[in-house]
Amino acid sequence: MSKKSPTEPAKNFNMNTVKKGQDKKTEYIVSKKSNGVKYWKILKSEEKKCLKEFEKKKKINLEEYKKGKYVNNKQALAVTYSQVLKKNPKCEKYIGTKTNKSQKKKSKKSKKSKKSKKNKKNKKSKKQSKL
Repeated sequence: MSKKSPTEPAKNFNMNTVKKGQDKKTEYIVSKKSNGVKYWKILKSEEKKCLKEFEKKKKINLEEYKKGKYVNNKQALAVTYSQVLKKNPKCEKYIGTKTNKSQKKKSKKSKKSKKSKKNKKNKKSKKQSKL
């Protein structure tokens, strides 16, 4: 029994590229594992719907950016994400950015470092006041 995924290796394609499998029915999308290796993943109907909706909204918002509604294209993309996720929150699995998680971790670290700096300053001032 042979594999049903596309014959070309996934590493030759960009992320989120969709191709039909060898059976000409099943669609596959390029995904990436945590170690950076690309592979073919079966495209679910819900994921396909979310990607289509996102592309449709992105096209509309980038046109509005060209007309002057948005300051830059990053803002237009941010609005696109919020519009799609507001309409269908389940799409976050498929189009959501992972940067939100890393930003939360960074903000927690920065708060801790600020507190530790304040504590050090307080300790120094107390020592100086005792002298």
